[in-house]
Amino acid sequence: MDWSSFFSGVLGAGLGGGIVTLYLDHRFSIRRDRLREERATRLKQREATAAVVEIISEWVRPTYLHTEFDGEARWRLQTTYWKNILLLDKELVGLLCPRLANDPGAVDTKELIAQARRILLGLTAADIQASELNTWPPEDEA
Repeated sequence: MDWSSFFSGVLGAGLGGGIVTLYLDHRFSIRRDRLREERATRLKQREATAAVVEIISEWVRPTYLHTEFDGEARWRLQTTYWKNILLLDKELVGLLCPRLANDPGAVDTKELIAQARRILLGLTAADIQASELNTWPPEDEA
């Protein structure tokens, strides 16, 4: 075996191995970044979902407790609203505000949930109908 063949083989193997290593590192980096973005998106969806649920829950609370919507309940709803509204995108805020203001043109609570689901999951159309959702209205006091 002559020395030039030996050095050519070692240099070629090192260079080829280096290229393969760089390629694999690049592919793993791309995959890792994609997974990080997907996790961040899911986290944002969970936070926005929790925000919508908390606002709606606080809004209907007096009805379920058979109490008046007094200053305490209004303050609690306003605090919940302010705390959570910052997490929501404009489309969700546009759905919530008319409902919370009891605007006659506002969608009902079930439709609000169906539309919020559409927005949060990035769907073009709602995959569930408001009529498919369960609600448990407050029981009448006897």
